Amino acid sequence: MKSLSTPQEAGMASPGLRAMVARIARSPALATLAAFALSIGFSLGLLALLGRDPVEALAVMLDGALGSPRAVADTLVFMAPRLLTALAALVALRCGFFNLGGEGQLQLGAVGAILPSTFLPAELGPLLLPLSVLSAALLGGLWGLIPAVLKLWRGANEIIVTLMMNFIAIYLVKYLVQGPLQPPGSDFNMSAKVPDGAMLPVILPGSRLHAGVLLALAAAAMVWALLYHTAYGARLQAAGLAPGTARLLQLPMRRLVLSSMLLSGALAGIGGAVEVLGVQYRLIDGFSTDIGFDGLAIALLGGLDPLGSVVVALYFGAIDSGTLALQSALSVPAALAQVMASLPIIALACLNGYRLLKGRPLWSSTR
Repeated sequence: MKSLSTPQEAGMASPGLRAMVARIARSPALATLAAFALSIGFSLGLLALLGRDPVEALAVMLDGALGSPRAVADTLVFMAPRLLTALAALVALRCGFFNLGGEGQLQLGAVGAILPSTFLPAELGPLLLPLSVLSAALLGGLWGLIPAVLKLWRGANEIIVTLMMNFIAIYLVKYLVQGPLQPPGSDFNMSAKVPDGAMLPVILPGSRLHAGVLLALAAAAMVWALLYHTAYGARLQAAGLAPGTARLLQLPMRRLVLSSMLLSGALAGIGGAVEVLGVQYRLIDGFSTDIGFDGLAIALLGGLDPLGSVVVALYFGAIDSGTLALQSALSVPAALAQVMASLPIIALACLNGYRLLKGRPLWSSTR
């Protein structure tokens, strides 16, 4: 005869589960991996509810994201602008400034990337490309500087200001592609195609892989070196982790906020240039599918670390590339990509909430 378990034995699983959750929450790397694993599991469950074979769907996704050189190229192309906006978010957050305006700074960067091709002669040839990237960084940086100035000058809340400026930037792009930047006689909400000299060169023939991917990876390496191997990076992190102590040490808090937001906006602006000059080759109304907001999520999922952001951006790129294959092969709704990208954010938010309840910081200044 099978014996009945006692209440104490029945409750043993609960402390074990709590201990496992606590162990995962203590490690940012384990927390991120757990968030990814949970999201993939839930996504496969959703596919099963839609009447698709989860094993077949997973195989199609993996093949669409990593199954061929062209698939890997698409994954990297999706990754590049998201990585740049993630770097933009983490630079500002490391300084304690909540920059939620990556989308707007990306939009202004896209505008800046188009301006040299619009107003300078095409005979400049290859010089147009560096001028376009520099213009994108400048406009994105200036757009990021505005909320920092408003906060320091008038005490404006940066969360509200950066969020509202996203919409200003989006509607500014709508106005420009329907007016000043719209080619004469065109009925489409887009600018003229940029000259060949302004395009990011393709580095893998027969695919969409362009030099903007290398630019994004170089930016990640630069931000990593800046944060961990320069005095400026140390001061930046001190201002974010312990602003009271930073003031006692007489660190230049105003200059740190202004410079971090200038750099943050410039990185997001370059993300806009990468998308326009490497994929679209023109400024198009609605060209960004919330890339700036993806970047904020990537920065948080990556533990506000540049190298962690590279890994998470690759995951987001693979999700976008894999779900395109799902749509083509299994007629899966396009909205599933947004669901799959959102699930790890929810999972990580729960784990970080647990860490906050235990009095632990969400990120550490040590590598």
